[in-house]
Amino acid sequence: MGTTGWIIVVVVVLVAVALAAWLVTQQRKKKQHQHAEHLREEAHAHASEIPEAQVRAQETAAQAERARIEAERAQQQAREAEVAATQQQAVTEDKLRTADAVDPRVDTSSTDYTPGDDTGASTDLADGSARHRADGGETPRS
Repeated sequence: MGTTGWIIVVVVVLVAVALAAWLVTQQRKKKQHQHAEHLREEAHAHASEIPEAQVRAQETAAQAERARIEAERAQQQAREAEVAATQQQAVTEDKLRTADAVDPRVDTSSTDYTPGDDTGASTDLADGSARHRADGGETPRS
């Protein structure tokens, strides 16, 4: 076989290789296109679920907002109840201080004086035990 024959063989082989490469490329593109179509179908299937998910998200957000408002109300009520309790405590303590100041049996000048603490008074208790007088002595029972 001469040079011309070899050139023809080489050209035929190159054309065959080029044709095979082109076919492989076309087949790969077709597979990629099919894969892309499959992904699009999945995306469209999931897209139908989006409105429902958005509604659920909005409902959950509204529920969270209601819970937040209720918690703020409860905190406000707790603060108001605490203020009311403190005020009642102050009024009670004020009345006890006034009563202790009027009672000659209570030593309000004592360093351990506590409003309403009758340990410095000389009155008998309901159970029969005596309390101590301001001067430290025990009051006799009647």
